[in-house]
Amino acid sequence: MQRHLVSMLNFNTSEEAELRLKKALEQFYLSEFENMKATMFANGELTEEKVAQGAATHYRTAY
Repeated sequence: MQRHLVSMLNFNTSEEAELRLKKALEQFYLSEFENMKATMFANGELTEEKVAQGAATHYRTAY
């Protein structure tokens, strides 16, 4: 997949085309994330409580 995307970038002829490609990739991954999240909520793997707990958890490495 990465090689295919890199080869596609060789055809990029403008900055505008690059921005459109970035936007398309962002939309694709946002859609994939939303589908995954909906599936996890539907099967009970993810709940509002787990989301709230994750948001309140500190994940940084202590130095």
